[in-house]
Amino acid sequence: MSAPSLKYLCPHCQKASRLPEPLPKEGKFQLTCAHCSEKVILNFSDYRFEILQVVPKETPEKVSEPAQTFQPFRIPIPEATKTDSRRDNSGYKSKPFWERKVVFEREPETRTFKPKPLKQRLISNGRSKSPRFSYLKLAFTATSVCLFLFILGFSYFVAGVLATKKEVPLYLESLSKNIPTKILDRNGQMVSEIFQKRTSTLRLQDYPEDMISILLNIEDQKFFFHGGIDYSAILRAFFKNVINLSYKQGASTITQQLARIILDDRRKSLNRKWREAQLAFALESVLTKEQILETYMNHVYLGHGAFGFGEGVKFYFQKNPMELSKEEMVLLASLPSAPNKYSPLKNPEDSYSRVRAILQMFRNRGIYPNLDREKFVSFYHNLSTRSPNETVFGSRQDIAPYVTEHVRGILSSLEGDKNIYESGGYTVETTLDRGAQELIGPMVREYLSRNRKSGRIQKKRVRVKPESPMDLAFRQKMEEVSILNEMVWNTESLESEKDTSSVQAAVVGIQPNTGQVLFLHGGEEFNSQNQFNRATQMRRQTGSSIKAVLYASAIDAGVIQSGTRILDAPLYYRGGGGKEWAPENLGGSFDGEISLRTAIVKSKNTAAVQVAERLGSAGIERYFTKYFFPNDTEKKNRYRGDLSLALGTLEISPLEMASAFTGFVNQGTVKRPYLIQRIKNSKGMVLYEVGGSDEFKLKLPPERQVIRPDTAEVMVSLLRDSGRASGVRGGGYAGDLIGKTGTTNDYKDAWFVGARPDLALAVWIGYDNPKFGMGPSGLGGAVAAPLWGEIVSSIDKKNIIPKIQFSQPVYAKSYKICSLTGKQAGTNCPVTNELYLSDYPPEGICTEDHKATHSENKDLMKGLY
Repeated sequence: MSAPSLKYLCPHCQKASRLPEPLPKEGKFQLTCAHCSEKVILNFSDYRFEILQVVPKETPEKVSEPAQTFQPFRIPIPEATKTDSRRDNSGYKSKPFWERKVVFEREPETRTFKPKPLKQRLISNGRSKSPRFSYLKLAFTATSVCLFLFILGFSYFVAGVLATKKEVPLYLESLSKNIPTKILDRNGQMVSEIFQKRTSTLRLQDYPEDMISILLNIEDQKFFFHGGIDYSAILRAFFKNVINLSYKQGASTITQQLARIILDDRRKSLNRKWREAQLAFALESVLTKEQILETYMNHVYLGHGAFGFGEGVKFYFQKNPMELSKEEMVLLASLPSAPNKYSPLKNPEDSYSRVRAILQMFRNRGIYPNLDREKFVSFYHNLSTRSPNETVFGSRQDIAPYVTEHVRGILSSLEGDKNIYESGGYTVETTLDRGAQELIGPMVREYLSRNRKSGRIQKKRVRVKPESPMDLAFRQKMEEVSILNEMVWNTESLESEKDTSSVQAAVVGIQPNTGQVLFLHGGEEFNSQNQFNRATQMRRQTGSSIKAVLYASAIDAGVIQSGTRILDAPLYYRGGGGKEWAPENLGGSFDGEISLRTAIVKSKNTAAVQVAERLGSAGIERYFTKYFFPNDTEKKNRYRGDLSLALGTLEISPLEMASAFTGFVNQGTVKRPYLIQRIKNSKGMVLYEVGGSDEFKLKLPPERQVIRPDTAEVMVSLLRDSGRASGVRGGGYAGDLIGKTGTTNDYKDAWFVGARPDLALAVWIGYDNPKFGMGPSGLGGAVAAPLWGEIVSSIDKKNIIPKIQFSQPVYAKSYKICSLTGKQAGTNCPVTNELYLSDYPPEGICTEDHKATHSENKDLMKGLY
């Protein structure tokens, strides 16, 4: 059986109308047309119907069986309208339900019908264009356009994400710019840093788990579950901001925040948000969640110049991350959203309000219930003593500023035009010993201050005549350094009696068997007006400290021996052109015939000049070439072959002097000094490694044999007495050493260079301007040697450098000699032991009878300095 029809065709207007639903099974029903309002009687049988009677427009005829009216819904109407002919006695509108249905289009038919009047047709046509149909059409069109635009925008967005993925490595590389360059000591401990922007470089495992958890709960609770953007957070923030009619809550994930850090664009624009979202998706597709979190924690800004939690921990609490309490972690994690606004130094009230809001959030989530509010109050109390303008630059860790400047110069030479601050992230492995290095700076400052106050170091103008070549060379060098360090050298101050420059000190310690620089300090106190590294860049006259090199050269050449006797008496030299020279001893005293050991201990100038004469100009040149000037150009520029060289008139740097003394405790071998072992860039690539490079531009080979091993052993024997008598005891040092003092004319330079098998150390003290001296007390033994003693005794007390004892001679041979003649001791000779070279024994046996003579009984300590 076919399905029953749901339509009927009105015999009056010939338009189709829908029947009621559900259809009645049986019965007679009166139906009013929805178009022309005319009536018909329908007879239903088994859900099928037929037109039983067409009711005329006049009064309809009664049928034998009354028709039922289908009334599924009734709508109450006011009393005033109950007289309407289309309402029943119950007061309800009787319009059938189907009359409110949408009319279907008329089906084609073959029956003829009378056309309606034009007006009615117009009204009918107007009804067919229903407003509801227009709205649907408009909505469909708008939806189609929006869908098209969405697909187009999404495609463009995805294409941008794919393109951005390729750029992620470059973006991450850009983050390495301005990362501090770390200078490490020989044990990997931090010595100093070079930076313009201080950025953390810790690994994720370097942070406590609680710190990571607290940060995620504050900034991005769903970090490990979203793909870069948290849509629920965006909707939540949107409605909250709309309700409050202001910006109250953000919705950026940690990935989005990292994207913002990378793009470094703070503009509030749709374009920035678009790029930020693209980069966030790209980061999520390239990096793991752990890598994203680590990068974020190392680069997010926490205020006061601190980038990253590693730097924030050091700046705010002077700790490392693993030492933090949970309260300190909360305070740090409160900063990323607005580091300046919530700075506990600048705005403690706003900061505390932010912390309280975080604690309330934690309570609502049931996490970290035991956080102590009193600890937060204590934090703010402690931080209140610090300046709100304090930055990480003021807390720069640098226990070796002169070393830092040296490293900066090496980096700049390696990278050429590259900005080493922007490149950043270098790791410089040095030979320094941090324990010794951190002692030197404060010790030098305190020592110089103490000696100025006591009057031992004064400031005396010593020259009114025109500048010598040395003065001119010094001024030129200082001007070069001043330009490099953006200093202004005031030439007028060189002429002024009121020169305000302070007395300076240079200290450099070297490991003899390797040439490694263990510590270095280049002045009194490093600052913007005092950056000249006197330990490596300055060359000054050495005074008597050079005599150790002179005597070693003469012994090695065989022209003198340790038992040689020398006549200490006035000397007079007349050179060409009427020039005269008469070397004098300090104090103007002469002791007659003395031993070589006594001449060294008392630093006799007359003896040194006589030894230089015996060695000859060719011999002096040969040995000084080996010690200081292996390079021909350097030798031509710096070497002067006259006898005054024996008294220390050549200009040598403290580094060169310390290096020269390493030969005495290293079997006559001198290793070229170096400080930098290796330099790596931020990617771990080695840019520099010790080897063929001449780090300090000394123009020396990596290693050279300056004297024979047995000569070195003889010099250790002679210089032990000189070292013990030098004045180091005044600095508290009581151990064994070799050393030699030095003092130049007018007390302009005070030197002490000493060594042990584990350390060679040079100390220089004086004024930069050679027009000034330190006064009569400014002697090497009175000023420089005590500082040497203080430094080494402090190192020994703290066991910083493993101490090595002097070994017994292996190459030199010991002889008993006559202390009065210097010959091998006879039967009646006063005997002393001296070391001799294996092929240069004492000159015969003494045959004199000394019993009747008065033995030499002079106090060798008298007049020492």
